[in-house]
Amino acid sequence: MVEFTEIVVDSESPVPAYYQLYEALRDLLSRFEPGTRLPPERELARTLGVTRTTLRQAFNRLESDQIIFRRQGSGTRVSRPRIVHDARVLKGFTSEYRAQGLEVSSKILSLTAVKTPPHVCFTGVDSTNAIELRRVRYVGVEPMSFEVVWLPASRARGLLEFSPPFSSLYEALAELGIYPTRGTENLSATNLDAYQARLLEQRPGAAALIVDRRTFDADGVSVEQVTSLIRADRFSLQTELKQINKHHEGVHHGK
Repeated sequence: MVEFTEIVVDSESPVPAYYQLYEALRDLLSRFEPGTRLPPERELARTLGVTRTTLRQAFNRLESDQIIFRRQGSGTRVSRPRIVHDARVLKGFTSEYRAQGLEVSSKILSLTAVKTPPHVCFTGVDSTNAIELRRVRYVGVEPMSFEVVWLPASRARGLLEFSPPFSSLYEALAELGIYPTRGTENLSATNLDAYQARLLEQRPGAAALIVDRRTFDADGVSVEQVTSLIRADRFSLQTELKQINKHHEGVHHGK
């Protein structure tokens, strides 16, 4: 409880008390181990010198941000940190998250040859047929994403011969002499339907992210097109921004 006594809510501040409390708790709880149980609401409100209504408002915001979770009978606990996807580099799911010290695995739902769907666009290769891979990706025992992958059949038909099925698609492609070297990604938001929710062990309507990726080899030939449906409560996107300096083009700062 000592840590909580450090929090001060300023009654004279124009910032609402619940939001001050939310920000202070957000920073404090980032130092707690996942699963740490917080004191009961009545006790914590008394320690913080706020009303239970103010504390509940702060908790609602923290829960919405997946910083805490509340379960009947087990109280309020600190959530696990989100898994970070680095959008600056082209990596497969397996190599990216293993590098973060996480245990990853896949459950292949289907791997078949199909007619290339109209929305799939391959470049520099016959696009009549595709290899379609559907799988659920896991971190530990937790389903993290549902993926549908399309690859040009003229390049990747050898994937159908792998037995047992591969765990890393990029490692399997390397065995076929196919190496993705660049790609594009588009990110959008959605809500899970009943089927998707069942695969990801979430409730229907839960928030999710759609990541559409296209990758190419060094010659600009298509390697894959992927649509990934990722749990929004466990995923964080990381990228890097740089300012474009146009001073040499005659554009002056501040104008």
